[in-house]
Amino acid sequence: MSYKVTIIILIIALFGTILQTWGGSWDITSHQLGAPESFFTPPHGVLYSGVGIGLIAALIAIISLVKNKEIRKESFALGLKLIIIGGLFQITAGPGDYYWHEMFGTDGLLSPTHLTLITGILIQTLGVTIGLARLIPLNFKVVKPALIFAYGVLWFITIGFIFQFTLPISTGDTLDFDPDPYVAVIIAASTMPFFSTLIFWASAKSLKKFGNASLVTAVFITLNVTSNIIPAEFLWGYLPWFVLPMAFAILADAIICKKIKIRKYGENIAGALIGSVFLIFSMPLIGMSFIQFYVFSGVSGYDLLPEFSETLGMILGIMCIPGAIVGWVSVKVAKKKISVPVESVI
Repeated sequence: MSYKVTIIILIIALFGTILQTWGGSWDITSHQLGAPESFFTPPHGVLYSGVGIGLIAALIAIISLVKNKEIRKESFALGLKLIIIGGLFQITAGPGDYYWHEMFGTDGLLSPTHLTLITGILIQTLGVTIGLARLIPLNFKVVKPALIFAYGVLWFITIGFIFQFTLPISTGDTLDFDPDPYVAVIIAASTMPFFSTLIFWASAKSLKKFGNASLVTAVFITLNVTSNIIPAEFLWGYLPWFVLPMAFAILADAIICKKIKIRKYGENIAGALIGSVFLIFSMPLIGMSFIQFYVFSGVSGYDLLPEFSETLGMILGIMCIPGAIVGWVSVKVAKKKISVPVESVI
């Protein structure tokens, strides 16, 4: 019974994190479209509905951990604890954001309260993923399908967290937190391929069966496309580009699951494939980081995103090499530091 309660908590939290990440990303797109700055908007409604669901999961997790000593001893209890910690971050961020606006007016993407909120979402999503991954050995049928979504959401929120420090849209009424253009590109080019590859590799190794890591990639791309591209018709030109990373993901999945046998460095090659297309995985918003180098005064990065598509091929050709190197290194680190759950029959 304790296992089933834990799974229910994790799935409730998973649903909340999906709404949080998707709603938060849609909110960024709504600003591209010139939506009025207001708390009461559809994207905020989705975002804070997810926050509420996440808090409900955190509350149930607290009750479960207090009442069931057995759960506290299990490895998956770490997932429940992270869900609670993430919920505490979000409780702090809500009223904090209100007072921040009262003091400083409209803000940009990066602010202390926004960073607190997205950190809480990231911690909760990581908790869901860890909890589900550590339940794999118990062979509950619902765990692996839920974990596919969890990995996809974790990938999406990780990229969103990195965006906090790389996108030039953090200027508010009174404060400017926009990153230095060179620092932003260095952060993006190192962290995005590293964590994209890390999450992909972990999903392929823990879910084991060929096709599951490809589905994780499809979840990630779907979240990105539906929140960042579909609502903005002037960005639809980016859609065909996503065929390339999806194809690379299927190829990398086949290599890791040994459907394509490469005797030496197979998993590292798979990591290099994922890392090489990090730029497309993170489109269209990643374009703003590169736009900074030729933006002139008074022009918003939002307005130049369609133009970025015209130079995307050239920039991808340049960035795919360092991305592939980082992807290779990511797998090398992962193989040393991450243990993969082993299935058992109960």
